[in-house]
Amino acid sequence: MQFSSLLWSIPFFGIIISVSILPLLCQDFWHRNARNVIAGWLLLYLIAIGYVFGPWKIFEAVFEPITAHYVPFFVLIFSLYVVSGGIFVDFPRGYGPLFNVCFLFFSGIIAGWIGTTGAATLLIRPFLRANAERKYQSHLVVFFIFIVANIGGVATPLGDPPLFIGFLEGVDFFWFLKNLYPFLLGTLLLLCFIFFTIDYILFKKFPSEHVPRKDAPYFVINGSRNLLLVAVILVITIYCNFDGTFMLCEEKFHYDSMVRNILLLAVAFISLKITPATLRKKNHFFFGPVVEVGEFFAGIFITVTPIIFMLHRGVTGEFGPIFDWMSAGDQFIASRCFWASGILSSILDNAPTFLIFFHMLSGKAMELMTVKSHLLMAISIATVFMGALTYIGNAPNLMVRSISVYYGVRPPSFMMYMLWSSVILLPVFFVISCLL
Repeated sequence: MQFSSLLWSIPFFGIIISVSILPLLCQDFWHRNARNVIAGWLLLYLIAIGYVFGPWKIFEAVFEPITAHYVPFFVLIFSLYVVSGGIFVDFPRGYGPLFNVCFLFFSGIIAGWIGTTGAATLLIRPFLRANAERKYQSHLVVFFIFIVANIGGVATPLGDPPLFIGFLEGVDFFWFLKNLYPFLLGTLLLLCFIFFTIDYILFKKFPSEHVPRKDAPYFVINGSRNLLLVAVILVITIYCNFDGTFMLCEEKFHYDSMVRNILLLAVAFISLKITPATLRKKNHFFFGPVVEVGEFFAGIFITVTPIIFMLHRGVTGEFGPIFDWMSAGDQFIASRCFWASGILSSILDNAPTFLIFFHMLSGKAMELMTVKSHLLMAISIATVFMGALTYIGNAPNLMVRSISVYYGVRPPSFMMYMLWSSVILLPVFFVISCLL
């Protein structure tokens, strides 16, 4: 299907705007009908497909993005959610800002090696439990998303999907760490300082809320066998990569993707079998959060197809002015590549966004690692970091938000979160763009 008009982006942005505005205008209606609203925009998109391209194209419009992109995405999210839900970690409660800032910093470092999704789903629960007596907790969720679900992922290809795409395209595994660690450490330290200041003010303002529990254990971890399963998931994700394709419904599929999905689901099944139900109950585990995320991203993955198609057309496509702005003559400007790829990543899936820009800038890994390293640095940092600008910028963001709700924490609304991220992150990103 050839999408040649920006009108095709209406259903996608309709979902985004609905998620942003409706919870503020009519909260009760949204909670009762969220999935119906998403389904309505999806139905509008499919009706338009049938009208313009023919009814037989409706199946293709759903089948291709779901099987090729959504299923691998959701299977990974689901398996990590199930496995991490079988790990119970507890810390002493009531020790306040110093503990929190250290927890966030080291969790951000860990995220670069086990992935932002794995780190976020594993560590958000103990972080919330450690602050269960705190009266105000929204800022805890916001900075956890900033640091653990996004920023920390820039260390290695294991950290976030865009860098893993770069690794598959030929970028050296340790190139990211060697070239991006000053930006990683600088951003982590700055955000931790901002967080500590905010958390300390709230800690002092409400001292009665922070009496340490003398009976609390120093450190507890149950379900440690699931830690091994987390490592197994990472190994499967990285090394289940081999040639071979087959055709199904006139679409090409890769054997490695099919095998990877089966293995990941098997790991999730094993985790459910070996983890006592009492431990999962203690960990407040149930499938509600992952179902909510799955429903939302199903609509996103289907309706984003026309936008990705138009982006792939580069300077000759509907988004041509963006790519013209990125370059001066035949030379790309790193700071503009940073903002263009980052802003698009904050509302689109960051992995295909990175891939589009990777091939537009050169497509040759060796060239991008050497003479054009400043351009590869720009799109790598942007596609990982700017996922923190919105709840939909990176899958772990919505997962953290959903888990927080089920822990009794009220996270910011979609628009309020964007206010937080704009005030705190955009000045940081401006400094980064000036340094590139």
